[in-house]
Amino acid sequence: MKKLNLLAPFEHNVFLRGRGREKVRYLQIPSFLDRNKLEEDLKNGALYFENVKKQTDRRPSKTVVIRADNEENGLMAVTYLAAAYNQTDDSDAGEYDDDADLLTEADDDYFESEDLPDEEYVGDDGEENPGPEDAEEWLESKYRLPLLDIEEIKRVWGHEDASIFISNGFGMQGQNNEREKTPWWFACKEEPICIVVKSVLCSAFGGFGGNVYDRFSTEVAAHFPNNRHIYILEIKSKDAGLFEGTFDDDIFPEGNVSNENPSFTQMVLDQAAAVIDINSRWDKKKEAAYRREQFENWVAEEGFSLSEDFPTARIVQRITGMKNPAKSMLMKRIINYIREQGDPGVELREEDFDILKKFANIMEKKSLDDALSVKKLERELYGMEDVKRQVREIVDVMKYYKRRETVGLGKGSFHNVHLLIGAPGTAKTTVAKLMGNMMMEQNLLPGNRFTCVNGADLKGMFVGHTAPKVHRIFENNDIIMIDEAYSLVARDGWDRGGDGFSQEAVAALITEIEEHGPEKLVLFAGYGGIDVDDKDNLMKGFIDSNPGLKSRINSTIFFKSYTPDEMVEIVHILARTQQFSLTKSADEDLRAYFAERVRDRNFGNGREARSLLQNATIFAAKRTRDIKAVRSARSRLQAITASDIRQAIQRQRRSTAMQNGRQSAGGFGFMV
Repeated sequence: MKKLNLLAPFEHNVFLRGRGREKVRYLQIPSFLDRNKLEEDLKNGALYFENVKKQTDRRPSKTVVIRADNEENGLMAVTYLAAAYNQTDDSDAGEYDDDADLLTEADDDYFESEDLPDEEYVGDDGEENPGPEDAEEWLESKYRLPLLDIEEIKRVWGHEDASIFISNGFGMQGQNNEREKTPWWFACKEEPICIVVKSVLCSAFGGFGGNVYDRFSTEVAAHFPNNRHIYILEIKSKDAGLFEGTFDDDIFPEGNVSNENPSFTQMVLDQAAAVIDINSRWDKKKEAAYRREQFENWVAEEGFSLSEDFPTARIVQRITGMKNPAKSMLMKRIINYIREQGDPGVELREEDFDILKKFANIMEKKSLDDALSVKKLERELYGMEDVKRQVREIVDVMKYYKRRETVGLGKGSFHNVHLLIGAPGTAKTTVAKLMGNMMMEQNLLPGNRFTCVNGADLKGMFVGHTAPKVHRIFENNDIIMIDEAYSLVARDGWDRGGDGFSQEAVAALITEIEEHGPEKLVLFAGYGGIDVDDKDNLMKGFIDSNPGLKSRINSTIFFKSYTPDEMVEIVHILARTQQFSLTKSADEDLRAYFAERVRDRNFGNGREARSLLQNATIFAAKRTRDIKAVRSARSRLQAITASDIRQAIQRQRRSTAMQNGRQSAGGFGFMV
């Protein structure tokens, strides 16, 4: 088993004596954690914290913005970074003698942190449960990282006298002029702090009235001028009370601040701030692998082991499908619950987790209409309403079997194996990925590890090599798309199932489908369909190569070729997506051109729309190469004119003629 040093953030909620039971929230930074431990965890599966490691390889920054899609992941990233910075700061400036032994006892019993009482007190000596003396100030420590809510800080913005704190948020001319003690966090003067901002809108749209980062340099930074580090943790997801789908990898590309709200960009410049993205939605494969390692570590931590046939991926997927965003601590609580409800023995079995059925009411219940992947399906796939309908029907039937299992009606035997047939360029691969993401969002697959392999790639190099090769593909992926599946079977060998390697590969596929069909998404894709001549229906030959294939395919999704009108609209969609302004005056030329192309047996559908737009930019580049950096440059560099389109069409025609070897190509070649 791969050992992880950090399984969950070590968060505390305590109350200060003598301050009206003022609540303090802080993150404990274990003394055993450092850069080396972070590297170990990355090697052992914590891969989506690799951006933290990259930051520790650079010179430490005073201000670091950490963006995460839930608070648990964000606090984990802060813990790793703060521990590494403690190590760096110590080596640069010497050890902190005044608090070197603080919290060592808690560190020794690190994983018992959750069991500490919620209402602890912090005394003058910094120890929990102190004597009767009152503590007037927070005692700073490199091992205690205060978690300051941005809303709490906002409550004192605008007060010239920092000793005046108005509890109801009014200013000096407000209705409540009661003098109170300064907030506890005013005592945070030297050691690192963490400011928690729970809103995606804070940077993208200038949230909180557009003044969070406008006022950071003048207000927040002014409160903490001498603190060694300021961590800003942005929580950007529905966990922060936002609607599903606001946090999209298209909106916040990793490490890029150039498209941000100018206030955020200015703050990054003013504070020389580093920006780290910790977003599991960008890489579901890494997240699924990490959650599995967390689960196995918690099992070992609690003194259990797993049976040899334990379905780890499926159980982890069910646990992470629950509403609680703190997935790691949820795993621990569930394992503890199993222990308290009975003695299942040292070895845990799948049936021990039947208790999850008790918690069906807190399982994540995402509406399919609101799922991010469904929105992307509508946005990225033009037309093809029948394809969209079939995809949703398949997801619905998978959810149906999952609900049956939840109420004790058995797992069912629905095999998630489907055939995608149609002409090239009709978005079969795009649909396959989105279909897998939809099932992942609905907690129907253990993960979204996607692979797309050519049918011929399944065949081994020697006898006995093919079956293990196919098995590894199924073992390491949740969504398996076999493109050009007909290439697995030689055309001249269809009647007898192809050569020996082909037969071995098809037999291995059938075995894996039978074993993993209900928990994997398997898609065979290739050229074929009802509008294809029998001699060109390549997928029919593949299916007929083995009777066991056809009987295991549950549905066939047909991707028909686009019409000329649809092709024109696709060109416009691609132009908008790439921030081009395409004139409508070229539509007739486009329509006439695509009316020619749809009659060609080699028509590439959506790929040809993309190719034509790319060719149009060649002429746009020639037309605008002398533009100077003036105010009108942006709009002129976005424009694709009717002339650009006409020249691109001519270029495409010449290219097609040359490829087909027609005499009409003459000697013109590519005229640019």
